[in-house]
Amino acid sequence: MDLLESVRQRRSVRSFDGRPIEKSTLEKILKDAANAPSAINMQPWEIHLLSNDERERLSRKLLKSFKERQITCGPGATGKIPELFIDRARIAAEGMTPLVEETGVDFKTFVNTGSLKFYGAPAVMLVFIDKSFPSERMTDIGIFLGYFVLIAHAYGIGTCPVGLVTSYEDEIKDALNIPESKKLVISVAMGYADPNSPINRFKSERAGLNESVRWIGF
Repeated sequence: MDLLESVRQRRSVRSFDGRPIEKSTLEKILKDAANAPSAINMQPWEIHLLSNDERERLSRKLLKSFKERQITCGPGATGKIPELFIDRARIAAEGMTPLVEETGVDFKTFVNTGSLKFYGAPAVMLVFIDKSFPSERMTDIGIFLGYFVLIAHAYGIGTCPVGLVTSYEDEIKDALNIPESKKLVISVAMGYADPNSPINRFKSERAGLNESVRWIGF
């Protein structure tokens, strides 16, 4: 698939058809994604892949913790978020809600428990970084993630980055025997998109360049 075609077509998938992903396919995606640039080529991402029973087992543990702790989806801001960004989130939620309701689930339940179930994806990728790295190296993780979701799309694999699970990092480390020296950055649900699911019709809007770009000297 053409690169620009992947960029323009790719969207987050939140409903999957149940088909498993071959390990060989994931290996190809990861090898291609590893071409992402990073500071002095340190490639600081550490990947854990779960599928089948292991993915189900982790989801059950996360849902149990959710019932006890009730940590829900949110931006995790440390200060007041400017209204411009709040409006973008509101518009996205308003666009998703009627499609979610077509599935018979309310929006909050879909987003919160859906995130911890990885939206029923047959496989999930957990991305960690060693805590010895400074926060600036999160840039490298972001670049790798961008490469990964576009390359996965080119291979016909739908993806959805899921951030809520980072609030349950301790449970994940315990379940997967991951040392305390590692930090969970993001998870990615992966699978083949269900073409009949209403929620997969949703594609979020993109802001115009006038909202985010300042031209100097042009």
